[in-house]
Amino acid sequence: MTEKEVIDRINYLRDEIRRHEYLYYVKNQPEISDFEFDALMKELKDLESSHPHLITPDSPTQRVGGNIASDFTPVKHNPPMLSLDNCYSEEEFIEWYNRAKRLCGANFEMIGEAKIDGLSCAIEYEDGIFKRASTRGDGEVGEDVTYNVKTIKSLPLKINLPKNSFIEVRGEVYLTKKDFEQINHNQIKNNEELFSNPRNAASGSLRQKNPEITASRNLRFMTHSYGRISGIPEPATHMEYLKLCEDLKIPTNSVKRICRNENDAINFYREMAQKRDELDFEIDGIVLKINSFELQKKLGSTSKSPRWAIAFKFKAHQSRTKLKNVIFSVGRTGIVTPVAELEQVRCGGVNITSATLHNFDEIKRLGIKIGDTVIIERAGDVIPKIVRVIAEERNGSEREIKIPDSCPVCGSRLIQEDDEIYIRCINPNCPEQVRRSIIHFASRDAMNIEGMGESTVDKLIEKGMIKEITDLYKLRKEDLLKLSLFKEKKANNLLKQIEESKNRNLDKLIYAIGIRHVGEKTARILASKFKNLENLSTSSFDELSKINEIGPVIARSISDFFNQEAVKKMVREIKELGINTEYRDEAKDERLKGLSFVFTGELETMARDEAKKMVEDAGGSVMSSVSSNTSYVVAGNDPGSKYDKAKKLGIKIIDEKEFLKLIKRL
Repeated sequence: MTEKEVIDRINYLRDEIRRHEYLYYVKNQPEISDFEFDALMKELKDLESSHPHLITPDSPTQRVGGNIASDFTPVKHNPPMLSLDNCYSEEEFIEWYNRAKRLCGANFEMIGEAKIDGLSCAIEYEDGIFKRASTRGDGEVGEDVTYNVKTIKSLPLKINLPKNSFIEVRGEVYLTKKDFEQINHNQIKNNEELFSNPRNAASGSLRQKNPEITASRNLRFMTHSYGRISGIPEPATHMEYLKLCEDLKIPTNSVKRICRNENDAINFYREMAQKRDELDFEIDGIVLKINSFELQKKLGSTSKSPRWAIAFKFKAHQSRTKLKNVIFSVGRTGIVTPVAELEQVRCGGVNITSATLHNFDEIKRLGIKIGDTVIIERAGDVIPKIVRVIAEERNGSEREIKIPDSCPVCGSRLIQEDDEIYIRCINPNCPEQVRRSIIHFASRDAMNIEGMGESTVDKLIEKGMIKEITDLYKLRKEDLLKLSLFKEKKANNLLKQIEESKNRNLDKLIYAIGIRHVGEKTARILASKFKNLENLSTSSFDELSKINEIGPVIARSISDFFNQEAVKKMVREIKELGINTEYRDEAKDERLKGLSFVFTGELETMARDEAKKMVEDAGGSVMSSVSSNTSYVVAGNDPGSKYDKAKKLGIKIIDEKEFLKLIKRL
């Protein structure tokens, strides 16, 4: 075939594959067999393999590459991804409706949609090409999950929008009930831990370091809103937005309805409460939004939630069972939590064997005893809890639940401070607190040491190799190889992860060391305010209290934490071990904005992925093929056909040294 014939055939195959993916994954109306679809994909892969300069990022073959995803770098949302207020009864919904009506000063139409139990995600398209995807995070800052979202086959990599256009669609990444069951079936086969519900499975799948694992999970996406639109006319209503997405073949909610008043909305809610089990995906209620974007702007938002929308949640699933026993769990900060051991019961499609009792005041409120028949529910259809005791079924064999006066792990005396409902173990060397602290320190949202999960931490503690978090940075390869868990490759990978964690930003370190009441958001505030760990660790209660977002309880917690001798020792060791204690302002780097790069040949001092990340971190883009719009071609050893094409088109060609100079100079 001539070059033109190859290009025409590739374009035809791509369009056909996109069409069949949409019919299969979105419309559920396949026109061809799996065998025929695979044949189309194979032909496209073969053509692209023999003509690599024709591969484009939006090709269906590029959904899953060999690249390992980044360390889920932060993405700032603009505007923020707000969460919705909830209501749980028709009376509460009417209150919201009347309040919105009063603020609007007029009647309004609503769009009702099934509330999918998934993971919120924002997806950006530039010039009609899939560009980036990020999780919701805390609403202000999420995580880059571009590689993994790219594997979602129901989501187009290319949409029919013009040059200089931009749209950020927001929605839910979720699993169908059938796919969730298949994932857990595979987990059983591989002797791995089961996922408790489809949402957890979707979340775990989306945050895999290897996109090929994500691709195997068959995630889906449905849009429910947008962040920003430019370069095309903005829709005037939510329904117009959904119609725009349908035209662009971006999946929308398959369960939606126009509700012209409160009665329509309540009828829709009642209908979906009856039909929820018939759907092929989990829902925990409906969402009602005012249709007019003009009225939405008029109502505005609070700091957390829009006033123009409400999540009308279903009542929780309930079941009855027996309380067999109460055990006591020691948390990372020493709080002792009573946990109910139950006779196994099915509730909302999940087998339940335990439930939280929260604290000892809750035990008193419920009047619960060991041996009682109880009613449990899945709060928000996720966390099981005991809501009521059936006291009339007691037979006299029930036993009182005694509040422990010593730690169930280390035996230290438990205390309860005057202003708290919690009972705490204050022994900083309590083995369970140490264990949980190390697990927290290594977790993804903290220092993100991949491979340092619970089983690894347990084994290292058992063998006496780690006793505190700083011991992680003293581990040696020869020590790891003594454990049955580790072979050469796994030991090398873990040590590499530990070394890389030394470069995390200060806010991650502050969150990781486990200061009571200090979450990720507070950690970012402290890092940007104090700039380094030394300043924070020596700050006074008064200094901390003057920060707007930090109240006296958090200020006292921080001050007390750093006044402990064990913590002072830890801070000294952190510095000596070379762990970063300085704050780096991670404002968006746009030095290479508007510039595009193509790499060809083998680089000497870095991997291709590393070079690509350097460009993207500086605001530039990396393309897979050379065109007249390419800014630079970076040529390594033995460059291929891209080099010849760049010379032919007169594109600037630079070597690896010039590339590094360019990165530093701009």
